[in-house]
Amino acid sequence: MTEVEDAEDVTGPQWAAPEEVDDFDGPGPLFEGDQGQLAGEVRRTLVSLLKKRYISADRNPVDWRVLTQNRRLLESRLNELFIKLVVDADRGVAYKRHAHPDQGTQPFPTVLHDQSYSREETILLVHLRMLLRGAQLEDPAVFVDRSELMEEIANYRPAEATNQVRDEKAARAAIDSLVRLDLLIDSGDAERFRVAPIVEVLMSLERLTELVAWLKTLQPGDGDVAEGQ
Repeated sequence: MTEVEDAEDVTGPQWAAPEEVDDFDGPGPLFEGDQGQLAGEVRRTLVSLLKKRYISADRNPVDWRVLTQNRRLLESRLNELFIKLVVDADRGVAYKRHAHPDQGTQPFPTVLHDQSYSREETILLVHLRMLLRGAQLEDPAVFVDRSELMEEIANYRPAEATNQVRDEKAARAAIDSLVRLDLLIDSGDAERFRVAPIVEVLMSLERLTELVAWLKTLQPGDGDVAEGQ
């Protein structure tokens, strides 16, 4: 019913952290039959961009360095897959978007697929976006407690809802889902998270306004909220 601007990454096992992979930046092909032209570290960052929802300067410093040094080259490789690279240098994040043709109605094929957020996840995303909007310029880091997130979801529980155990289970699952998506970042305390700056980038003020209006009309039994381009 309502969309959040983002696209889910291709599925699969997570790419190893750059500090943990073997050094494969030596001269020559990297495997039998290798026709690739990119250096090993650039290939690795290209894979990170494809597999991860986003990369950030603080959490992925090696990938961020390679990206800033080889941005046009990486953009070229992604463009060949009909993918646009979006880099927000101020917030230190980079993510991808499915490209749309300038003319015509026939969409490009895509290796990305849309993510559907549940009702509870959407409530949390709106709350996180509002928290980021109110962050201080001198200290942009925003933290939130699990109890606050649970309470925010409970605020939208219909008065006639009687299965509190089920509702709390759905709320906990929504929090865990946003942690897996790196939209809530582990702070070292299982009950406290840092809000990922990417939330502000992915959700425009216009989209935020639309979602706030939608939340005001929530009725019991509403389904998932589609996320797409």
